[in-house]
Amino acid sequence: MFGLGIPELVVILVIALLIFGPKRLPEVGQNLGKAIREFKKGADSIKNDIENSTGLDEKSRNELKDSLTMADVREEINEVGKDLKGAVSLEDAKSKAGKDESKEESKAKDKEEVKS
Repeated sequence: MFGLGIPELVVILVIALLIFGPKRLPEVGQNLGKAIREFKKGADSIKNDIENSTGLDEKSRNELKDSLTMADVREEINEVGKDLKGAVSLEDAKSKAGKDESKEESKAKDKEEVKS
């Protein structure tokens, strides 16, 4: 329970007794218990909503987790990286080809100017 031992709980109870007094302490305990129950109900409700929205039960989710290994994820990442490198090299080749054509055109213009 959050790493609390008996001595820590006793200290907390003594502090609570001093703060709230012996008359209000049972009332505070009841309210705290109600709050914890409501919190658990809310958490369970959210968990059920998530399970229902995904359409997967606990067993199916665990099977899905087991099927996705780190090796598969790494392989996918490597494939995407290769695709990106290929796309970048194509763009570089296109831009170089465009630059080469413009250089050839400028050289041709220079030659024409020299001849004239």
